[in-house]
Amino acid sequence: MNQRDKNLQNLHRSIRRLLPSQQGNLKVVILCIIAATTFWFFSALNKEDYTTRIRYPVRFSYPSDSAIYLLSELPRDITVQITGGGWDLLKKSLRVNTSPLTIDLDTPTETKFILGQSLAEPISTQLDNVRLDYVVTDTLRINIDSLVRRNIIVALNTQSLRLAENYRLVSEVSVLPAQIEVGGPVSVVQQLPDTLKVQLEDEEVEGKLETTLPVPIDDERLKVYPDEVMVNLAAELYTRVERRTTLTPVNFPEDSSVYLSQDFITVSFWLPDDLISPALSQLPFQAEADLQSLNENDSTVAVNLVDIPAIASDISISHSRIPVTYAP
Repeated sequence: MNQRDKNLQNLHRSIRRLLPSQQGNLKVVILCIIAATTFWFFSALNKEDYTTRIRYPVRFSYPSDSAIYLLSELPRDITVQITGGGWDLLKKSLRVNTSPLTIDLDTPTETKFILGQSLAEPISTQLDNVRLDYVVTDTLRINIDSLVRRNIIVALNTQSLRLAENYRLVSEVSVLPAQIEVGGPVSVVQQLPDTLKVQLEDEEVEGKLETTLPVPIDDERLKVYPDEVMVNLAAELYTRVERRTTLTPVNFPEDSSVYLSQDFITVSFWLPDDLISPALSQLPFQAEADLQSLNENDSTVAVNLVDIPAIASDISISHSRIPVTYAP
């Protein structure tokens, strides 16, 4: 048997002695390990000049004022590197009898950061029996803002307004109140637009509409009053109408040596559906054809509508130019 096999055999015998069949030996071994570990641990803690990093607690002191707002949580501790005895470092790591470092913020809304190295001296005075090597944390960020109030105009987003087929808006869009008040941190309030647009639901409007819509601000840092507005508007059904209108010749010679090839055009327009019958016969459409607009290349003159009734909309004519005829 070679030396390698002998070593394996000896190791096997040693392991067998520690198996459950040898309960007494196993307990002795475990107790010895625990005792040795405990002795080593306490012996190590009694040594000096250990170096470690700990998180030292800090707290901020600033005037309690209802006109300021904490935008984000303030730092609760900073990382420092210290040197000292084992027992002292253990107590500092466990924060035993450790008083937080108080940082005074005289102008909290103007202070945006604090350099870590600026805290080295006050921390050193609070560290008993250990030495501060340096402050690891580079910068403490402070995010405290002033509270302000601002009035913002509210209007309807017209792109969200969908009218039913052949319906047209016949009134101004009314939003009440026209302004809302928004309060909150100045940095957040300043980012809001000058005008907020409320949205209608995805439905077609027919006739009158009166609905309450929420103000589109969803930020828990902001207070909105009121948080909803009333929108009023009216739409009417329109119908397309055609009317034959006589052409009036202008600047044509009295001897009829030049005359229009036709004496009428067709005018198309839209009217409110409920006004077609009473209004149609009274609409004073007039059309003129001026010879001074003669195009000699095609012998046509321009047609112009005059005295257009305000009630009609989207007006078009069948001919924008009319040929003229010369007498033989």
